[in-house]
Formats: sequence, C-alpha cells, structure tokens
Amino acid sequence: MKMGCDSYYLDGIDTPIKFSEMNDDVCCLCTFPHNDNNELTNDRIRSLAMLGAAVVLLQHGVIDNGFLPNCLPKWIVDAIGESLPVSS
Repeated sequence: MKMGCDSYYLDGIDTPIKFSEMNDDVCCLCTFPHNDNNELTNDRIRSLAMLGAAVVLLQHGVIDNGFLPNCLPKWIVDAIGESLPVSS
C-alpha cells in the first residue's frame, strides 16, 4: 500500500481509498500515528476500521471505489458507528 496525504493505493488496484472531507465523523489518517500521543480515540479507531474494511472489500472486488465512508455497505458503517460512537 502506498500512501499520500489522504489517499491510499493498493498494489494492483488503480482506485485509491480516500476519506471524505465532507464527513466530520470520519477523519483522515494522514497524521496517524504521529499526532495521536500514544492514545487512540473512537474517531481514529473508526477511521482505521473503515480503511481496513475498504482494503479488504476492494481486494475482493466487492466495492468499486474507495471513497470513505460512502463506498462501504451501510451495514458495515452502521456496525462501526454502533461499536465506536462519535466522540463529543
């Protein structure tokens, strides 16, 4: 996997995985882990979970784009949200 500021490219797949700038519930991982001060918030874990899901689903051809969170099936986004509520 190659990383840019907010784009992640998988070997053999032309479609990048990107975080939506319009969704405040999902944060980009461009500063991870450097700015996390050895602590993971629900917001950061949610982004990592969505990135992981997108990697697997793109690899298996289940999704055809990597624009997070919209590219993921609703049931995955809902389950991640239920398990990791938005920090206040």
